[in-house]
Order: sequence, then structure tokens, then C-alpha cells
Amino acid sequence: METLARQNPSGAARPRGVVWIPQATVFLSSFCVMVVELVAGRIVSGQLGNSIYTWTSVIGIVLAGIAVGNTVGGRLADRVPAARALSVLFLLSSALCVSITVVGNLVAGWVFLWTLAWPVRVAAHVAVVFLLPSVMLGTISPVAAKMALDGGGKTGRTLGNVYAWGVVGSLVGTFLTGYMLIALLGVSTVIWGVAAILAALGLLFGAGSRAAWSWAIALGGLALLGTGPWSWARDAGSALALRTEPGSHVIYEDESQYSHIIIRRVDGPPIRHEMYLNGLLHSAMIPGVPFDHQYGYERIYSAATEALRGDRRRLHTLTIGGGGYVFPYYLDSVYPGSRTEVVEIDPAVTRAAVEAFGLPADHGLDIGHVDGRVHVRRLVEEASGGALNDPYDFLYLDAVDDFSVPYQLTTVEFLRDVEKILAPDGAFLMNLIDVYASGRFVGAMMNTVAEVFPFVTVLIEGDGPSASERARTTFILVGTREAPDFAHAVRTYDPRRQLHPLTAAELRVLRERSGGMVLTDDHAPVENLLAPVVRTSARSLAASALVHRAEEFIREGRTDRATAPCRKAVDMDPEHPDAHRILANLLAASGELREAVRHYGEAVRLHPTHPTARIGYAGALARTGRLNDAREQLERALESRPGEGHALEMLGVVQLELGAPAEAASAFRLALEVDPDRHEVRNNLGIALIRDGRVGEAVEEFRRVLRRNPGHAKARANLEKALATAPE
Repeated sequence: METLARQNPSGAARPRGVVWIPQATVFLSSFCVMVVELVAGRIVSGQLGNSIYTWTSVIGIVLAGIAVGNTVGGRLADRVPAARALSVLFLLSSALCVSITVVGNLVAGWVFLWTLAWPVRVAAHVAVVFLLPSVMLGTISPVAAKMALDGGGKTGRTLGNVYAWGVVGSLVGTFLTGYMLIALLGVSTVIWGVAAILAALGLLFGAGSRAAWSWAIALGGLALLGTGPWSWARDAGSALALRTEPGSHVIYEDESQYSHIIIRRVDGPPIRHEMYLNGLLHSAMIPGVPFDHQYGYERIYSAATEALRGDRRRLHTLTIGGGGYVFPYYLDSVYPGSRTEVVEIDPAVTRAAVEAFGLPADHGLDIGHVDGRVHVRRLVEEASGGALNDPYDFLYLDAVDDFSVPYQLTTVEFLRDVEKILAPDGAFLMNLIDVYASGRFVGAMMNTVAEVFPFVTVLIEGDGPSASERARTTFILVGTREAPDFAHAVRTYDPRRQLHPLTAAELRVLRERSGGMVLTDDHAPVENLLAPVVRTSARSLAASALVHRAEEFIREGRTDRATAPCRKAVDMDPEHPDAHRILANLLAASGELREAVRHYGEAVRLHPTHPTARIGYAGALARTGRLNDAREQLERALESRPGEGHALEMLGVVQLELGAPAEAASAFRLALEVDPDRHEVRNNLGIALIRDGRVGEAVEEFRRVLRRNPGHAKARANLEKALATAPE
């Protein structure tokens, strides 16, 4: 029966269809390997950013795991029957795929990893989460190859077929995951799907063994906890680290081929919305106040645009990188009749901005979803053909951050294309993050822009880079063909802040630190140039993780456990304003006023326009008897946020303590304009009026309190005293 069976080496009949089992096995295992590898990149980028370090670590760790697995699997294939070995290996691989979710959720909270050098930190994170699953998946191919050889075919042809099917499986896994699965299902569901495929193969090779069925049932239960929409599943899954719940402050979440998108509400005052792409903050805005720029670079963009537009009221602009569309929408609204174009590679980001970030559906922006470099190249081709009749007044590059830099948008070749589509008096503006003490990236970008534009200006917020040269700083580079004049912009800039054009000496320092490097398509080592800022950012992210942990303790009412992570955050990143502010709040509440004052001082130094930090600072100063200093802090808080009721109330109390009842009464009245129902404030207003000799007005204020709150004992006692001293 040669037509129905083939002979294996032992002479036993072997069904013809069995020869396809090894190929199918290696196809599916290779498919799963590539799915896991692509998902690994997305998981890690959501926690550590999307940089060359991320993908280098993912590819390197997965390949290392496969190499170790191949070695182990080869030895195992010589000792254990193939079917039994494959059953166990597939079941273990399935279990380790589930561990990716669990370990990934846990390792994100291992703060000690953030103390490592950034490339080491990324590699360590990837290794902890993905090395063992890669090793286990790597053991399968050698066993499948041995099974194929046992079928009695020619060695070369047999192994060639096995390897070929493995490559085909890898290709299918790569394209299917990258083009469809992540965007369609999301990372978490894809991982559970891979675990299910591996468990099913374990069942098949184990002939339905008890162990295989036990794991299959357990996997089904775990998948329900990890993906189920029910509250009990979410609670149990979160407790077992099978899922990460977005929390009550997440108002939007989506997954696309390019980004994991989260929009989070941050409690104020004022309430703020923040958009995160792959774990990094990209846009922020106050709902209902879209033009109150929350990012310094947006304020500088606005000032620079106004300074450079001349007498143009209608602008033609192109912004590369949409994000939350805060600045493009501002441009289109402030300069009516303008043509405002935006290139955002990810349509899901645009959808998120419309659905949850305040961009009106009828926004009027001209939006294209394409790579910025490709779009500019097309525009250059149109210009060379005479089809670009309306050159751009401004081109804004808003696609660069400290963890993820699209190098193709930083090179001299790209900037030469930009120059070709700008009007003669047009300007190129880009924002980037660097550390002045290093300055290699900003210096290299200055050199690169100067290759194309005769005049390069660098703008920052603050007194100057030397004031905080080791802190992360946002630099705005402006390239123009004509000498710009920013003197008026500096004079009229937001009075709560300061606009500083870098001096010739400061620019010279940056050029020297960059070694004169000009970035080209052939050589643009942006990640290496940004290594110092990445290390600084890593410390900041670690401190932020600790601060978030402290805030969780505070929300849960466990304030006794919140102080320790705040202290660690300050030790890890002494330049983290929120760490100082929250630690100061905790210290003030526990009566440790001297230390609280010190940390409040650091918080306001690092974030001078943060009103709640200044209010807390004022309260601690007042409690230590430094009333004049407390008054100064409250006045500065009100400069940042006029009409802040709590600051006005505290200012009134401090003025009373300083013996200035008229000023106190004025502050209390302003606080009541914000909230007329603050009975304690109105009672204090009455006290201030009595001390200022206006007893009749005080009586009326006490009566107004009692009309609304008859049980207010302090107001009643004060009213009786006022009536006793009032003239007939």
C-alpha cells in the first residue's frame, strides 16, 4: 500500500498526511514567535517609549531566547519522543505567554530598574518579560525538525521544507500582526490568542492528556479574568496582574498600528486633559479653554508666529505632528481665513482628538494621514512642477520628543525640502528636548538648520539655560531667511513667565558641545546625541511612578504610606516639582513645618506658576510665623491664577494677622465673588470689617451668614459682640 503509506526507519507504516505535521508545527510556532516579538515592541514602547533602544532590545532578547531554545530543544529531541515533547513544550509556551502580561504589569513598578543606564534599563525590562517565553518557543523547531527526519525523507529536502515553513510562518505572523491584529484586537487580546493557539497544539500533541486539559481549562478561566468586561473579572484580573485597568481618570483609550493612545483627566484646579502616545505625554489642554497653552513650546510658537507674521492676517501653515491638535486649532482660530494644514501619520490619533480631546468635528483643519517626510517630498515635487501656487508662511515640526525621534525629520536633506516650499519670508520652527549641560542634540540641530537657513534663533522659557543646565529643557529652533526681531515678543510675553532667546555666547557653547555635527540622511545618531537627556528623563519617569504611587495611597486614605515613595522620588530626581510639592503637603499635615517649607520652596522654584504649590507654601510659612513671606507667595499665586478663591481667603487671613484689616476685607470680598456661599469667609470678612472700624457693615455680613446657616455659632457670637459695640 505504497500509495497510502510511507515507511519510517523502523519499517512501520506512516500515514502520508503525517509528513505535513512537522511543517505545520514549525509554521505555527514561528508564527507565534513573530506575533510575540511584534507585541513585545508595542508593550515595551507603551512603558518606555519607542526608540532604537526599544527595538534593539526586543529583537536582541528574542533572538537570544530563540538561540538558547534551539539548543535546549535539539538536545530534548534526541531524548524524548517528539509528540510527547511537543505537547509539554506547547503547554509551557502557552503558560509563559500568559506570564508576559503578568510579569509585564509587575516589572513596570520595579522602581530600582529606573536607576540603571537607559539602554541597560530597557534591555533588562525586555529580558525579564520576554526572555523565557522566547526560549520556550525556540525549543519547538528542533523537535519538529527531528519529527520530520524520523519520517524517513531525504535529510536536506526535509530540513529545507521545515525551515521554509518556519520562515513562511514568521512572515504571516509579522504582516498579520503589524497590519491587522494589534489595531483590530489590541495587544492584550493578541497575547491571549497566542496562548490559546499554543494550548490547543499542546492538547493535540498530548492526545487530550489530563495535564493538557487542565491547562486548557485554567487558561480559559484566566482569559476571562484578563479580558472579561464584567466588574468582578476586572477586579480579580487586576488583583492577579492579568490586566491593567486604565483607572477612573482615563477617559479614552485606543490601540492603532502606530500608537497606544490614552487620554487622561488630571484633577486640578483646573481640571486638565492629557494625551499620551505610547506612554509619553504629547498634548495637554484645559477643557473649555482651548487657547490657554499648557505647554511652553506652544506659548513660544504663538509668540514667534506673532513676531514673524508681519502684516499677514491670513496664514498658510503646515504642522508635522498633530497629537492633540491644540496648536493647529489655535492658529486656525486666531488667524481667521488661514489655511491650516496638519500631517499626522496616525488617523487614530486624529479620531481621539475629536472624540475626547476637544477638537471640534467641524474644525476646518486640512489634515493628512501620512509620514511628514513623504508629504514634504510630494510638496517639493509639486513646487518643481509649478503646481504649488501658495507656499507656506510657517512650517512647524512637532514630532520630536526625548524618547522617540523620527530621525528622517531632523536631517539637512529634509530641511532643504522644507526651504523649497516656504514663502520668501517664511519660517521653520521645531521643538526639541535636551539638557543644556550636554546640548549635543540641540547643538547638532542648530548646525543642521544653519546649513539651510541663514538665521537660526533658539528660544526657551525662563531666565536662561544656565539657571537649570542639568534639567530637561524644551528648545524652540527658528530658521529664517531674514534676521528676525523678537524684542517685542520678549517684552510682551506671558508675565508669569519669561521668554529668553539664547545669546551668542550660549549658542557658541552648544555648537562646541555638538562638535560641529550636521545631521544627514546617512548619519543622524539622534539616540546617541540624546543619551544624557534620556538618562534625565528616565529619572524623572521613575520619580513620577513613585509620585503616582504616593497619590494612590493618598486617595485610599493611607497617607502614612505616601511619605516614603515621595522621599524616594525626591532622592531619585531632585528636579521633580510634584515630588517636592506632595511631600511638602504630607510634611505640613504631620506638623513637620521646617522641612515642609524647604520642599515647598523647591516646588515653586521648579514650577513657579503652580498656584497650589505657592498656596501650600504660604500656609506653611504662616504657621511658622513668616507672615510677610506668606503674603508674598499668595500674591504670586494670584498672579498665576487671578480669582483663586482659596488663595484669596488665605491672603485675607494673613492680612488680618499682619494688622491690615482693610486689605483683608478686600481679599475676603474677592473670595466671596468666586463662591458667595463660603460662610467661613463671610464670617472672617465681618471680623476684618470690625477691626477696620466698619461695624455696621460687619453686622450685615454676620446676619447674611445666619440667614443661610442659622446654626453657625461663630457668626452668632460675633454678631452679638458687634451689636454690643455698635453705635445706637
